[in-house]
Amino acid sequence: SHYYGSSPDIALEKSTNGQDADSPTGPYIAAGEPVNWEYVVTNTGNGPISNVSVVDNNGTPLVPGDDWNPTYIGGDANGNGLLDTDETWTYQYQGTAGAGQYGNIGTVNGNGPAGQPVTDTDPSHYFGSDPAILVEKWTEGYDADLPTGPSVPVGSTVNWMYYVVNTGNAPLDNVSIEDDNG
Repeated sequence: SHYYGSSPDIALEKSTNGQDADSPTGPYIAAGEPVNWEYVVTNTGNGPISNVSVVDNNGTPLVPGDDWNPTYIGGDANGNGLLDTDETWTYQYQGTAGAGQYGNIGTVNGNGPAGQPVTDTDPSHYFGSDPAILVEKWTEGYDADLPTGPSVPVGSTVNWMYYVVNTGNAPLDNVSIEDDNG
């Protein structure tokens, strides 16, 4: 008498623009630029898995209508439609980066040899950077955007102040001020 002790298991590894970004912030991606998610599904059990599906949520709980369905890219080496123990399947989804911190969760589901359900999830994050800068120039303590500005005696020293404010959502580096009149 014989039997096979089925112990199915499945693993999902999700990446954002090539980075395993399980925790915020993840990679910085300019708002409006493409985001590429990749989902790598591995059979970590001891038998084939059928009915493999990968869905992603849009940062909200998985509810009907909110799921994204990533596209299967490849990995079923023998073409039998089963995620075998020596196979890794890859899926992809593309989107456009929004501004600010973003996160979502990928989920893989399937059925083991005796119909046992298997599932795994993996989060991924990115930060949609939307850099912006504001400069305000003052002459002799006045915001002199319009003529004539403050009166300054001819030949005296004129003092300008430059206020620089980061009005975006990401750090700025190499900030410098240049004035067109010396």
